[in-house]
Amino acid sequence: MAGTQHSPEPERPARPAAAGKFEPHDTAGHLARIKGWHHEFETSLDSLVSYLQDLSKRSQQAQVECSRNFSRIADLSRAKTRFTYEVSHEIKAPLAAVYNILNVIIEGYLKDDREKQFDLLTRARYRVREVIALLNDLLMLSLLEESTGKLKKEPLDMKAILVPVYEDMKEYAAEREVRFAWQWGDELPALFGNPELLRRVFMNLVDNAVKYTDPGGAVEVEARKDGDTFLFRVADTGIGIPEDELPRVFDIFFRGSRARSESKAEGMGLGLSLVKRIVDDHRGTITVSSEFGVGTTITVRFLEHKKGGAGGEASTHSGR
Repeated sequence: MAGTQHSPEPERPARPAAAGKFEPHDTAGHLARIKGWHHEFETSLDSLVSYLQDLSKRSQQAQVECSRNFSRIADLSRAKTRFTYEVSHEIKAPLAAVYNILNVIIEGYLKDDREKQFDLLTRARYRVREVIALLNDLLMLSLLEESTGKLKKEPLDMKAILVPVYEDMKEYAAEREVRFAWQWGDELPALFGNPELLRRVFMNLVDNAVKYTDPGGAVEVEARKDGDTFLFRVADTGIGIPEDELPRVFDIFFRGSRARSESKAEGMGLGLSLVKRIVDDHRGTITVSSEFGVGTTITVRFLEHKKGGAGGEASTHSGR
């Protein structure tokens, strides 16, 4: 009716969507994102597995290296103990002999026998000489260990190097009742090297030859120029070296079986290992030929030193 006012109808609440019905979603996009996350997860997982495998491998390698180092340290410790024992024994034995000899003389047991006194004192001098030779070898070994590649070298007059060796060894051979002959070449070439080390090489080789030759035997030494090299050869009629021991003659502390059992000469087996190292350091060669029970010949060669250059190519082996 006209003029009649109607009150507005109240708002009706929104009707919920029917169960099982959803608003439309971007399914393909969701699947793509999930696939990407899965790929990233797999990639990260593969990286983690690879890292752990590498870590495990490195851990195993570290364990092996630690075990190897432990064994090496144990070997070095045993070598040090053996070295100390060997040095102590080699020094103690001759000093004890000298002490006993001096006691006999001082106590007057041979006061009326001058010849016997002289004989004992000669033996004492020989044993002291052994100790000095051993200490020289030890000092030389220490020098070589600390100064590898840094030793001073210079052009050398070989006659000046060899004459003192000849004089000392001639006297030593006379004491041992060994015939001694030294052949000098008309011309000795100059060498480039350390004088003390090279003198040690020549002294040691001749000393070995005399020491391991019985009284009545002979030692012959030859020093001469040979082409563009200096040749030094020592031949003896000594105890010789068994063929199966020849490859080991330069090993430190090595002494041949016959040298240990039959020879009265003392020694630690340092001499020839030092000789080998010195010859190598001077780029020289050293070779040995030996017949068991007949004798040994050792030959050393160094390239001649020429103005503007140094000499020495090298080959190896020799020994006692």
